[in-house]
Amino acid sequence: MPRDLPLVASLLFDTPLLIHRGKANTILNAIGPRILDGLAVSASELPRAPREARAGQGRAFRSGGYMADNGIAVLPVLGTLIRRGSWMDSESGLTSYSALADAVTEIMYDPAVRGLMLEVDSPGGEANGCFDLARFIRSASEATGKPVWGHANEVAASAGYGVISAASKIWAATTSELGSIGCLAAHVDVSEADKMAGVRWTYIFYGAEKADGNMHEPLSNRARDAVQADVDALGEMFVQLVSQHRGIDAAKIRATEACMYRGVDAVESGLADNSGTFDEALQAFADSVDDLQTASPQVLSKSKLKVGLMTKVLSAAEKTAAEAETARLAAEAETARVAAEAETARIAAEAETARLAAEANATDAEKATKAERTRCEGLASITAQADRLGVTFNVTEAITKGMSVADARSKVLDAAAAGDAAPVSTIAQPKAIAEASKVLDAGQKVSAWAKAMKRR
Repeated sequence: MPRDLPLVASLLFDTPLLIHRGKANTILNAIGPRILDGLAVSASELPRAPREARAGQGRAFRSGGYMADNGIAVLPVLGTLIRRGSWMDSESGLTSYSALADAVTEIMYDPAVRGLMLEVDSPGGEANGCFDLARFIRSASEATGKPVWGHANEVAASAGYGVISAASKIWAATTSELGSIGCLAAHVDVSEADKMAGVRWTYIFYGAEKADGNMHEPLSNRARDAVQADVDALGEMFVQLVSQHRGIDAAKIRATEACMYRGVDAVESGLADNSGTFDEALQAFADSVDDLQTASPQVLSKSKLKVGLMTKVLSAAEKTAAEAETARLAAEAETARVAAEAETARIAAEAETARLAAEANATDAEKATKAERTRCEGLASITAQADRLGVTFNVTEAITKGMSVADARSKVLDAAAAGDAAPVSTIAQPKAIAEASKVLDAGQKVSAWAKAMKRR
């Protein structure tokens, strides 16, 4: 047993605790002196959860908890909460966050389970591990589509309330106590006792803060400030956790100053939703799940089940999550609309491309016909030009012989340049024949052509 004293001491001293102040005082006053004196601690001296509460009923789960009626599983969260288990779990009624996480996993993925009820009777405990467990419970509920409720039977204080805050609906018995949303740390200074015992401790260390806060020296201002900053940070983290899970403004939670609320006062403060016995809460939970499954024929759809839970039985914080889900679905619908418009534009572009391709793929006969029509129109237009140049142009013969427009224009110009010379072409020739003896050389021919062009 003495070999476990350092572990016990590490859980009590110089570490932030999310625990009810009364419970902390009880533990420190009863156990602290024995640890400091090096005495063994027996199991009978440590707080123990009620035996009947641990027995449970119905089918038991391997990792903890049991199956109640109507497919509702019950997971007791009892005693002081610690991050990891040890011999103290079974000997002193302590419960570890890691064991609770294992139990939640087993329960929520059991096909016979329709919902999980957290039965909390805990004054709190270690800060380390509390926030992760609370968020894990909430995420497990969302992932499986199975609701989680909680009942404070009889205490849900500090870390105990942090765990139960993960439930979508919280019940409180008539005399239940809920709250203590804060953080504390204890330090023991035994330097005076060391002097009386003739003992002087000397720490040899590297790093200015390495030995800060040791119990054999008075607590320095620097060490106190460091512990206070850690406590403040964890306390604020606790406030934000409850604010998110319960949908309560953080300032309102902070203003409670770690106060405890009993029964209906807890409901009025917003820390609980209903007041009633554990059996009443269990029956109401089963009825709620029945109504949910009756109202939703697609109960096996996780996404639809989550929306149903959020709108029917969940807290204000989860309703915010439902609004986020609705916004996500709307965004998906908008994305689908934009995609449909893009698809329509793509189809239209493909149709236009097909039309252009069809025009490009016209038959050779159509192309030839169009080219011949263009040639004939061009040849016909040369007639007026030839007339101005004093040249007779036989357009019919030019068309019949397949002459191009360029060739025909060249012959007309040649005929105009030849003047009264003997005709060289039956297609284009001068209207008046010049003197037979007059022969023009190349230079004269060009000069005559230039004169003809001026007459145009």
